[in-house]
Amino acid sequence: MNVKYKLNLDVYKDRNYESIIVAQNDDKSRIIECKLYADSQPIALSSSVTAAFNATVDNVIVAENVPCIVADNVVKITLAKSMLQLAGMMKCELVLSENDTILTSQHFSVFVNKSVINTKSKYEPAGSNLATKKDVNSAIKTASAKMIEKDSLLNTSTSINLTSLEDTEQTANGVTISVSNNKITLSGTSTAAVNFYLKLKRAVTLEQGKAYCLSLQNFANITNSGCVFYPANSQTVISSSWLLSEVSAFKNAAATYTATENVVVNSIKIAVAANRLIDNSCNLQLEQNNKKSAYANPDFISESIKPELYQTPDYTMHYLYVSNDYNESTEGFGVTKFNSILSANDSITDNNYHNRYTIIVAQGTYTDMQDRYAGLSDVGLVGYRGVMMKDYVYYESENIYNPSATIIKWDGATGFDKSALKSEDIIKKCPFHLDLNVHTHIKGFTFDCKNIRYALHLESGGTGYATDWVVSNCVFKWGGRADCVDYIGKTTVPVFGCGHSFGENGLIENCKIIVENCTVGYQSHENADNSSFGLALKTGANITIRNCDFGGTEIQARTLKGAYSDTPNVLTVDRCVNISDVKKLYAAPATKCDWTVVENLRQG
Repeated sequence: MNVKYKLNLDVYKDRNYESIIVAQNDDKSRIIECKLYADSQPIALSSSVTAAFNATVDNVIVAENVPCIVADNVVKITLAKSMLQLAGMMKCELVLSENDTILTSQHFSVFVNKSVINTKSKYEPAGSNLATKKDVNSAIKTASAKMIEKDSLLNTSTSINLTSLEDTEQTANGVTISVSNNKITLSGTSTAAVNFYLKLKRAVTLEQGKAYCLSLQNFANITNSGCVFYPANSQTVISSSWLLSEVSAFKNAAATYTATENVVVNSIKIAVAANRLIDNSCNLQLEQNNKKSAYANPDFISESIKPELYQTPDYTMHYLYVSNDYNESTEGFGVTKFNSILSANDSITDNNYHNRYTIIVAQGTYTDMQDRYAGLSDVGLVGYRGVMMKDYVYYESENIYNPSATIIKWDGATGFDKSALKSEDIIKKCPFHLDLNVHTHIKGFTFDCKNIRYALHLESGGTGYATDWVVSNCVFKWGGRADCVDYIGKTTVPVFGCGHSFGENGLIENCKIIVENCTVGYQSHENADNSSFGLALKTGANITIRNCDFGGTEIQARTLKGAYSDTPNVLTVDRCVNISDVKKLYAAPATKCDWTVVENLRQG
């Protein structure tokens, strides 16, 4: 369905319109009259059709379920003064319903111009060059109304919040949860696990075969965690795979789901884990689409003004959750919930560009890999022990800005007789290994490790034309291989052990190194071209280290191969501190160091 607008606003005749314009704090109520069309023919609205108006400005709700007048096939929206107190782009939604069933949701933008209170009968701009209604309708058709001309019964390219929560307040097991104007607020510390069910004002039917998206926005506090959200029917979760944790929503993540049959959502379940500090608030959005769009700083240029230029993301992001609290009795255990990063990673078999995963790890200390491989020698082992990072799989703590809360601890000497421990026994162990040609990132962990290969192993194996990785917001407490009898006194085992490829892009950012028995922070070498395809220009690796504290260690860029790139490898060291030295090294068969090292604002 389409909406055409008939306005009683006076505006600049020669302005290039991008939205309807009104004045802030306008004492004179402004009216928008809407008539619905389908295939250029007007729609006759029955007497049982009702209309409601919703609007937000800068994510602040200024109108919610405001009744509109439906008469003579025209919907009249009144913009009262109370809706015009905030200046800026007002995102508007007109919802038409019949017998509690949503017929359509239509969207448009109103720009609230910052101005003094207007007590006159019209909004009068400077000068007297006023437009006719024909000019206004023509301008709106080419801008605001243009975005709705291709709408179907349920518009899936714009933000349509299908849920409206009833106001409520509930307290259980030390946690209080309340809902007011569709905003969810939680407080307290949970004394035991508890489930809350928040009713919707109106039930929503998810249609078979259609994609839906659940997202959370506008968190007040990103340091607290412990809740997961599910759409539900009464006290039955629609699908345990459709789980969304507020810790993922800190990064504007969303959970997607395609209904296998028609199902009704009439409530939202919030599950709170035991012994969690909960002090937060958020908005919840459920929409028919595979993306989120409400509340999250909308891009008006692409989504509201010129949607014909906007392309829906062509991939889906899935979320897996890791916690020490999960076990076999946990709902969704082994499917979306795991008690080790390794098991979560191993469960992923269908990752690709169009089907991506993020593994989110709850706060706590994780020794699962240390325990699993305790006393197991790496002698004769083909492959590595630890997490092999996969293409389009991403690894994050529940709060990437608090890495001290999520610790990966691994002493490779565990389970061995230290008096006989050799480097060859632990050389294949590392928390994360970069598995050849991948797109991935690691964010928000503390690595408390020693007596393993490196603190982090970034080895793309010479297949890196499409390799792109990021390591950020991590702390590395690295002890080298101090307990290996063949490494006594050796301090050159690096924190980051890296083997880069032609065309590889890598970023180490906002990380801190704390070392014992180690003098090298970053050590690289390049690999020969082992890819199955070539490029006209075989570009070098591009690695950046930015805003890191190297804890008094050095950086080594090394060339070990005789095959050089047409464009050299580049290592950029940008605004890092506590670096003892930056060295360019090479060894036979290389005859030079094929690295360009750029140092920006480095201080010793």
